[in-house]
Amino acid sequence: MIDTKIYTFLKVAQYRNYTKAATELNLTQPAVTQHIKKLEEYYNCRLINIDGKSVKLTKQGKLLYNYAKFQVANEEQLINQIKKVETPIKIGATLSIADYYLPSYLSSYLHNYDELLYVTVKNTESIIKMLLNNELYCAFIEGIFDKSLFKHYEFCNTRFLPVARKGHPLEGQNVTLSDIHKYPLILREKGSGTREIFENYLYQKNDSLLSASKIYEISSFGIMKKMIKNSDAISFMYEEVARQEVERGELCHLTIENYSIQRPLYFIYPNDSLMKDRIELFYKKMLQ
Repeated sequence: MIDTKIYTFLKVAQYRNYTKAATELNLTQPAVTQHIKKLEEYYNCRLINIDGKSVKLTKQGKLLYNYAKFQVANEEQLINQIKKVETPIKIGATLSIADYYLPSYLSSYLHNYDELLYVTVKNTESIIKMLLNNELYCAFIEGIFDKSLFKHYEFCNTRFLPVARKGHPLEGQNVTLSDIHKYPLILREKGSGTREIFENYLYQKNDSLLSASKIYEISSFGIMKKMIKNSDAISFMYEEVARQEVERGELCHLTIENYSIQRPLYFIYPNDSLMKDRIELFYKKMLQ
């Protein structure tokens, strides 16, 4: 940032007149005089000679004038560059949402708005920690979170379904959890929203993962679906995650007695966020 006294000196040098410089800078003439005096004290030399009504730069003043003009030009260039470097919106998203729900929203947004976005994909637990540490501004998540800490909007609602290969022994039957437990279970890693939803469902049924015959922990839905297609393993995931494979006849949804889970997907950001206005505007534009 250029010192205001430098700008005063440049105006005096430009107009060769203290009164005109003061008018241009919206200052009093004594203030202009004081600015020049402070510069002369700092550089320990005379910068301007006044002979009657004549105002002329000294040799030292000419040196400062050339230097100051150069610095002002650099400052203007820097400001222009800073304006061009836009601070990105740092967004978090859980894996299910990032791969199967968010692309259509963001594609439409980026088509209509020229704004820089950074998207980080992690499980729900990690995303929440990053939000609280101010590493992310906002996030799209599933699963359970402390609603007292976050402003939240339900941007989508979807079914959470049991998935198996087409032709699975349990396909077309009305089965129980005990039937499910006889087969290998493929789940996301601890901390993921989908795993937390399934574990809470088991808890409500007075059951737990300990009942499963075998559990595989996989962090990739792509790998999970390939394993399901080539084995009798079962998994639980949002409807959109396996939609294409179900429509192609590669996977199917199993029917469990008295089973129905409909889950909201949330857009959230910390209640005390300094980015509140920008985040709210981003969310509003994204849904248009």
